[in-house]
Amino acid sequence: MKNFTKKSVVTLMVLGMTVTGAAGVYAGSNLQKITAYLNGDLKFKVNGAAYTPVDAYGNKQLPISYRNSTYLPVRALADALHVPIYYDENSKTILVGSAAPNTNELADIAFSSDQTKAILQAFANFDGFETAYAPKQMTAGDSYQKAVTTGDGVNLVFAHMIVNVSPRDYSGGYDSTSVTLSNGITAKWYTPGDTTMLGFKLDDRIVTVSSPDHTLSKAQIEKVAASVAKLPGSTNASELADVTYSGEQSKAIRQAFASFDGFETAYAPKQMTKGDAYQKAVATGDGVNLVFAHMIVNVSPRDYSGGYDSTSVTLSNGTKAKWYTPGDTAMLGFQLDDRTVTISSPDHTLSKAQIEKVAVSIAKLT
Repeated sequence: MKNFTKKSVVTLMVLGMTVTGAAGVYAGSNLQKITAYLNGDLKFKVNGAAYTPVDAYGNKQLPISYRNSTYLPVRALADALHVPIYYDENSKTILVGSAAPNTNELADIAFSSDQTKAILQAFANFDGFETAYAPKQMTAGDSYQKAVTTGDGVNLVFAHMIVNVSPRDYSGGYDSTSVTLSNGITAKWYTPGDTTMLGFKLDDRIVTVSSPDHTLSKAQIEKVAASVAKLPGSTNASELADVTYSGEQSKAIRQAFASFDGFETAYAPKQMTKGDAYQKAVATGDGVNLVFAHMIVNVSPRDYSGGYDSTSVTLSNGTKAKWYTPGDTAMLGFQLDDRTVTISSPDHTLSKAQIEKVAVSIAKLT
């Protein structure tokens, strides 16, 4: 550094010390109450360049005037002079010129099978967005908590950060600063409120990483961001498997349709989502239910959507269908020959996209 030695920098900062980002510094019995003033008139230059003190999240910091002395936030000045600083909560010691131990160290994330399943399901619940993404690393000491499906994406919630995966770029309208991650991806920092966020495009979606409790530094967030990738196993989230009905099952399905007067021709799906399983055929008062572990396919002369708000969709085979929700389970209904087919997933395992794929496979049972 041109005009400062480390010794002079340390002396300057310690003489006028206020610490930001270390809540524990303010606790204790040795505090003395004073009357001081925030001084917005002072301007600063560092090595000849204009400088505005800011905290770790980009918020402007004003110097304090007290008894003819000027006090600057030590963290802001340390950042400007590129001197590391760390507050040791245990010893109540501010270490200037020494970095926090393992401050940027990352730990590999090992999602359990249940956590992986929940993440896959969270993405599957978001229509047209089934492929799951997750960070492979987190900062040492952090911990994964849960996956939450939102109105327009998925939040992976950790103790000290949130990784949001969405088709939306939330940075619109905010000032941003571009950075290049270690994997070559261009990202941008922006601050919509009191929390700085890092957003970047990954394949067909936008990933946004933040630390709501302000525990992670920007450098740490950037390292985590570079580790975000497809979650192993996610590529099968929407894949289908062929349904193979045994001789007995086919006979039972035909018998169920035959028991419904004037409606003898049997229909059934040729495909189901991977991991599902056909269970039985049940003749009802006005149709036949083909019951699977995770879905019900109802074939009936009735259209059950009457009186409910619906949303029209076009299936991949060109068939017009509509989504409606008579209770807490969404249903997809469409006309097939002389009958109406209604598909639902009562246990909410299947996403709408998966149900639409199954719907295309329904045909006369051969």
